Amino acid sequence: MHRPPADPRSLVAIVAVVIAAVALLAGCSDSGDGGSSPASASAATAAGTGPFFGECGGVTTAEVSQIVGIAGLTNTTNNSSGCEWVTSADQLGPQFSFNWYRGSPIGRERATEQLSRESVSDLTINGAKGFIASDVGICEIGMEFGGDFFEWSVSYGLPAPGETSRSTDQVCGAAKQLSTMSIERAK
Repeated sequence: MHRPPADPRSLVAIVAVVIAAVALLAGCSDSGDGGSSPASASAATAAGTGPFFGECGGVTTAEVSQIVGIAGLTNTTNNSSGCEWVTSADQLGPQFSFNWYRGSPIGRERATEQLSRESVSDLTINGAKGFIASDVGICEIGMEFGGDFFEWSVSYGLPAPGETSRSTDQVCGAAKQLSTMSIERAK
């Protein structure tokens, strides 16, 4: 039996209802003790205790381009919590980003990196503590500041035909330079 294709508007409406229901249920969850847990209360009070990193971690598009060694970067995302630079709309190409997380535990981010990256280790830059995570072609650095942290991600994507991949040392070297600049320029 042949069924006619579903009306796209009906599918959009169904997806919207499901998303709204999930958001409502997530917002209504209760720990059962009538109050907030000590961990969430301390995280909330610690939020915003770190420095102000400024727009894009205090780093310009020209500086990102120079450090990563790729011309023609476009800043496609620029808001109060992060920036992203790419060379094209191709998801497989180079992507570089800065994200600033206020009141979010860095341990959760590190745990995610440990599940998805080949190497994760402790890192200290200018007295700030954090982690560095890497795999072929990608390096991410998270640095903690009280209840806040930032993360720089440097990903060169798949090399173009005839090009060689950058080494992990080169990729992480760029991520370290960008992280150092953000730390030094923080207010």
